Amino acid sequence: MASADEYYAYVEQCIALAAKELHPGDRARLLQMAKAWRDLAEKLEASQNNPAAKPAPSGVRGTKLG
Repeated sequence: MASADEYYAYVEQCIALAAKELHPGDRARLLQMAKAWRDLAEKLEASQNNPAAKPAPSGVRGTKLG
């Protein structure tokens, strides 16, 4: 099973790609993907019930997506 950190890395990748994307529809889809990855990461962290979970890399946790 992938780790929450891996999922947050996917969030960062989607956001970086969206920032470079010129087509609004493609940008919106990438931001939707970033949100889905972030939601999965947060669910995984919650399921592990780890109060000392590491913060998301580069502040992606709580980042407004779209």
